[in-house]
Amino acid sequence: MGLIKICGVRTTEAGLAAAEAGVDLIGFVFVPKSPRQIQAEVAADVVTDIKQGCYDGGLEPPRFVGLFVDPGETLLAETAPFLNFFQLHGHEDEARVEEIGTMFGLDVIKAIPVGEAGDFDGLSGFAEAADMLLFDARPPKGADLTGGNGVAFDWSLLSDYQEETPFLLAGGLTADNVGEAVTLSKVNKAFAGVDVSSGVESKPGHKDAALIKAFAKTARAAVGPPVPDRPIQDGPVEDNL
Repeated sequence: MGLIKICGVRTTEAGLAAAEAGVDLIGFVFVPKSPRQIQAEVAADVVTDIKQGCYDGGLEPPRFVGLFVDPGETLLAETAPFLNFFQLHGHEDEARVEEIGTMFGLDVIKAIPVGEAGDFDGLSGFAEAADMLLFDARPPKGADLTGGNGVAFDWSLLSDYQEETPFLLAGGLTADNVGEAVTLSKVNKAFAGVDVSSGVESKPGHKDAALIKAFAKTARAAVGPPVPDRPIQDGPVEDNL
């Protein structure tokens, strides 16, 4: 069993395409420099529309993730009511990761940039503080963004991760290479799934429904059936809470 996450969604149409493709997690980027940035109030409406569309279509709604870089409490408080996870890509240390999860009662995913085997050293603190880790390719020199750069790292390095906290794999994934990526990642028992952003876009910030469908189909065949216990609500969504 494994998770499939589509990150950087900005529209209801893209979110419903992901839900219809059977993805488990949909991510929103709350980072000003990103071409995938979305405002909190817009994301709240998109979540409501996605959930309503799922109910209308007889689909199980995905869960929702907010991506942040060194966020303040105000932004976290604005987004927490419609999210299931916070995903942190900044300079947050172990104490800050744990503090955010405790303060808002949400699970926390901590992103770890990877470029070489040594990047897996000293992760026990983050593994304890976070509910899940995300291993993403270390940004190219001079890059403005901490993720979503469309580059991959050597997936065989994942065998060096020694902690038990589950992890998602990100960085340069597409429908063409996700099968190989999962095969190499599964050597580690903590592997939990895959995360894609630029690999399902026609251009930066613009998700492509056909690419989402192709990625989800190939990824599902590789990671296995969805992780159980995804929350199902009983009826139409009247608001964002």
